[in-house]
Amino acid sequence: MTSKGRIEELISSLEGTTAVGLSVAEQGIVNFVKLELKKMSLHLTHFNKEMTEGRWDNALVAFLTMVQKANLLYSYLMQPSVLSTLVTSRIGETAEETLDTISLTLGEALTRLKGKQKEMGIESISANLNSSPPSFNISIVMKGT
Repeated sequence: MTSKGRIEELISSLEGTTAVGLSVAEQGIVNFVKLELKKMSLHLTHFNKEMTEGRWDNALVAFLTMVQKANLLYSYLMQPSVLSTLVTSRIGETAEETLDTISLTLGEALTRLKGKQKEMGIESISANLNSSPPSFNISIVMKGT
């Protein structure tokens, strides 16, 4: 399944999660993650469209916005207070799936960028995942004109 499909499936799962039996903190986590995944899905759609149509500048902006959303979700879910809630929560698996899905999404987008790297005027792209602070770091070196 593509990252877009996984995001949509995850959003659907979160929308189907009833507040009954969830603590206030868990409800807040569900609402925040759902909202940010919806935004990430929109940026992914925009990125894919811009890549298909060859509008490289817009594609890069959409990609960087996805990275920002991924970092927001990643750092939020890895906060000690949120993490301790998730360890004993019935939504813990959903949070883990969210982290997997954002990694998949960025990986697919990076692969797509790498495939068009020369056309886009990109000299190099590198990525790494940090644990402290939790973040995806992307470095893009553009060729000079």
